Amino acid sequence: MSNLNDVLNGLSSASLWQERVYKDLHAHPELSFQETRTAALAAAKLKELGYEVLEQIGRTGVVGVLRNGTGQTVLARADMDALPVKERTGLPYASTLTATDDTGASVPVMHACGHDAHVTCLLGAAELLPGPGDRGAEPSSQCSSPRKRWRAARRRW
Repeated sequence: MSNLNDVLNGLSSASLWQERVYKDLHAHPELSFQETRTAALAAAKLKELGYEVLEQIGRTGVVGVLRNGTGQTVLARADMDALPVKERTGLPYASTLTATDDTGASVPVMHACGHDAHVTCLLGAAELLPGPGDRGAEPSSQCSSPRKRWRAARRRW
């Protein structure tokens, strides 16, 4: 298993794409169970990193599995849904999107609680944690889930 310095040595290469991914996710938020674009982005990155990818888990969830051996399994997860809130940050990559909510109403949408950062960090961890020479150590799973409010989510599945 890599030590912390081995993992952090890959940080500069991960940082090259993370800002672009974060800004893209921030500008294109999706409500719960509508995260098809976000899920596709997460799945594509996990596949690029060599993960086995399972899609449409609980409708829009993504699971990436990296089979590194027979040790313990590590699971990391991130929420990826946005909120029905109008963005007023003035950022050049601010969301201007609207979506249709569960009632059929058109609502503004933004990542007001950081799920864009959660997904970006999870993908960065997916790149960094199985460090150099670490293939063959512990299995790793990465999960992007459509909703953290599981009680409400269970009613919908």
